[in-house]
Amino acid sequence: MGLIKEFRCPSCRKEWKISSGHGRNHATLNRVLGAFPSDTRQRILADVKKDSEPLFLFQYHTAVCHPCQSLVSVPVLRFLETGQTFKGKCPVCGGEPEIPEDDSHILCPQCQKQSLTVQEIGHWD
Repeated sequence: MGLIKEFRCPSCRKEWKISSGHGRNHATLNRVLGAFPSDTRQRILADVKKDSEPLFLFQYHTAVCHPCQSLVSVPVLRFLETGQTFKGKCPVCGGEPEIPEDDSHILCPQCQKQSLTVQEIGHWD
């Protein structure tokens, strides 16, 4: 089950609601592929063509997109046997977002003055 978190900047008051984790629909690779753009789907399929049922981990992660100064949710797929990882693009601008190691210490991408506060506000599936 996934989490919904609300991030707020104490300085500029900007807010983001971010869905992270995964749901029941993400149990098969075919369903996970739909979370990625077509060019990434093609690269994923090329990587797994030799294995019809690869072991994988899939989750949406909180990410910071510096080009559009947004906090976004991006899909991340990692194959366990090969270690190959595929990360989605920013849904706002198509840029390459950065995934922080710890989402409790994210500097506000809008004003860059303070760390965001984070609160879990719900679940999704």
